[in-house]
Amino acid sequence: MGRIWLLALFTLWGAALAVRPGEPIPSFSLLDPAGNPVTWETMKKPAVIVFWASWCPVCRAEFPGLHQVAQETKVPFYVISAEPRDTRQVVLSYMRAYPRFIPLLASAKDRPHEVAARFRVLGHPWTFVVDGEGKVVALFAGRAGREALLDALLLAGADLP
Repeated sequence: MGRIWLLALFTLWGAALAVRPGEPIPSFSLLDPAGNPVTWETMKKPAVIVFWASWCPVCRAEFPGLHQVAQETKVPFYVISAEPRDTRQVVLSYMRAYPRFIPLLASAKDRPHEVAARFRVLGHPWTFVVDGEGKVVALFAGRAGREALLDALLLAGADLP
């Protein structure tokens, strides 16, 4: 029971430190799989940004549901590994199962784990819903429930089916 309370406290504390709703997302410059630069200015919005790690069991459990939402809504889901050891090969291999996700990879300017630090991400997965102006509408530290995610996408201005 003590571990559950500690985990809940850590999650709440971490969410309080992260980029909060109403704040603009930090600047970054990463590459899509084709080598094209993606910045907060050039990414399609509204969007979802998910920080994850290849070893994360919660991420593994959550990704099928997130991918289904990405398929249904056509909202871009940018996925960024916050794990410094996740190489380009590891990320691209993992993402083969999720073709609607847009994995963002290291560039000459930024590394994915550095971008995670700018967002003040303290765990995996962390999901940010971003509106058309590049402001955070919602943050999910841990699993993002389907209905809550759809509500956040509506708040972000997404046209949902």
